[in-house]
Amino acid sequence: MGRGGRRAVRVARARLRRRVSPAPRRPSGAAREQTRIYGERAGELAAQLRGELAVPERPGAAAALVVLMGFPGVGKSHCARLLARRLGAVHVASDDLRGRLFVAASYAEEENATIFRCIDALVDGLLGDGHRVVADATHLTAGSRASSIATARRRNVPILFAHVVADEPDILARLAGRRVARDPDDRSDADERVYERMRERFEPPAGGYLELRNGPELEAEIERIAREVDRACVPAI
Repeated sequence: MGRGGRRAVRVARARLRRRVSPAPRRPSGAAREQTRIYGERAGELAAQLRGELAVPERPGAAAALVVLMGFPGVGKSHCARLLARRLGAVHVASDDLRGRLFVAASYAEEENATIFRCIDALVDGLLGDGHRVVADATHLTAGSRASSIATARRRNVPILFAHVVADEPDILARLAGRRVARDPDDRSDADERVYERMRERFEPPAGGYLELRNGPELEAEIERIAREVDRACVPAI
């Protein structure tokens, strides 16, 4: 990154620090009741949501779980769609499922817990049927990845972690662009303030992870990650 680019990033981040970080919206009583019901019926919801996703009629290669990690604005969902297409996998995205379940998302703790209960049930069923799955969420902390690890172990399938990264000017430009012209496939509500709040929170997986750089060589990066997934699915002799 050139001197001008670094200065632009410093200026943008300084402006962000002067703003008040947004807090989760307080849900209404009706919204809390809806969230409670959803949480109690996560298995049923997962079955319904599965019918709305692009699930191959038959599993292709051996089942595996790929967990994408990354800050808002790095392009996780775009990378996830490309990787899922290359692997013949099912793309399960937290932002997409949140948009399907909640008309006005609050991002309250109870809502987040409900979303991930649905994701866990959905991923568990897909892996159990032999599908490959690309799980798309920030997944920045060990706690946020614990259920994915448990699901992969329960289904006895390989699990790989891929940390999506991008140059910071591109991240900030992408986040700012959401206010002007949102991509139809972009379901995230995160903005620059959310990025600033989360950027120091990454806890690397204890067993290691792959890095996927979203940039000019993205096609080659997707292919590299896909080969690692294929390699992980080959039984050890």
